[in-house]
Amino acid sequence: MKKSIFTLILMAVIGCVSAQSLQFEWEGTVFDEGEIIECTNDEYGFGELIQHMYVRNNTQEPMRVLIEKEIVQDLEGVMNTFCWGMCFGPDVFVSPDANEVPAGDINTDELSFHALYNEDVYGDVIIKYYAYEERTPEQRVSIVVRFRKSGVGVAENVANFGHAYPNPASSVVHFDYELSASNTVSVSVYNLLGQEVLNQNLNSLQGQVTISVADLNEGIYFCNLVVNGRAVKTEKFVVKK
Repeated sequence: MKKSIFTLILMAVIGCVSAQSLQFEWEGTVFDEGEIIECTNDEYGFGELIQHMYVRNNTQEPMRVLIEKEIVQDLEGVMNTFCWGMCFGPDVFVSPDANEVPAGDINTDELSFHALYNEDVYGDVIIKYYAYEERTPEQRVSIVVRFRKSGVGVAENVANFGHAYPNPASSVVHFDYELSASNTVSVSVYNLLGQEVLNQNLNSLQGQVTISVADLNEGIYFCNLVVNGRAVKTEKFVVKK
């Protein structure tokens, strides 16, 4: 009986130590297991909230780490993605490949968590993220990110910015638009990494903007309608060839 109790205690201690072999941190702040982080960082100004993160390996051996997400609270009109070396769409819940985190160090591959809000959508999206060594998925650490976009209303000088067509697109993609006032207006196209890949000025209050995507790689893109330097509408489209 004593041996059994000792074994249980030893297993619990080992499990606790193993759970601390990885930790989430960012800019010198170490996050406790299950800690809630509030993210309001609209880094590019078009409704995509981004929480950057590091994973630290506290062991003396390199670890091959997977990232997993669990949606706690979702909102219609919000698309959540994450990047772990490369970026994955909303339907990916576990990174397909593990990335190596050096012994006693943080990841060199990008790790970031994203929530892209439609222009008229506000509120909280809550997602729990896990990190674990690919051979021992039961020994994991987690944090919770609460993405929060506050505000009401829409840009009053935009009467309409239509959905992309065709979608998916292979050579060109079109958007119909209508403005209620004369402004400096352009469209900017970003990839999932938040990098601007195209920019085009608009010279009239209404019409159709046609964007060539022939030189873009296959994947998901976001087209922003930019009025007086501020992104006021965002539409998603897919390039598939």
